[in-house]
Amino acid sequence: MKKFLFIAAIVALIMGTAVDASAKVKKGKGKGKYKPQTTKTVKSNNNEMHVDQGMYTAEGAERLDNGDVADLEKAFLVNFYSQYVFNGNIYNEAYFPYVKTKFTSSALDLLRNDDGGYDWSIITGRTDDSLGVTPDHIIIDRYDGNWFVVGGEDSFNIYLKVEGADGAYKITNVSTFPRD
Repeated sequence: MKKFLFIAAIVALIMGTAVDASAKVKKGKGKGKYKPQTTKTVKSNNNEMHVDQGMYTAEGAERLDNGDVADLEKAFLVNFYSQYVFNGNIYNEAYFPYVKTKFTSSALDLLRNDDGGYDWSIITGRTDDSLGVTPDHIIIDRYDGNWFVVGGEDSFNIYLKVEGADGAYKITNVSTFPRD
């Protein structure tokens, strides 16, 4: 009787851990089938806002035939505006340590106002009479060399210089006029 119970226990143990031979592994999507997301949802004061980033998104970017991002500096600026400007984080003092790393010290000095704070309206274009850069109206184009022009509503334009190694870009200069 002991042998029978021992064999029954072994059989039960084997049957309990056996894998069903008819189980099939599902194939996932292949590498070439990835479709980049073209909008990003951000929250501002608990309201959802869809930011159309074209092909410059967190998940994907405008790419060359070999898969490289077409313009890394432009992608850096689009990401900066979507993370900090569109959703109001640039005005939130809690985000300043993160915003600060996007600029060099000399570029931050260009944004200082008389009170010792920062005048972000130079970057955003938001004033009493102007909406500036909004998710619905933003144009970022390479102006000359490392200079970019960022355009928004109400004829707003700001010129930003982006420099640094790949993946470690910083805004090094801010100007309301095209550079000479």
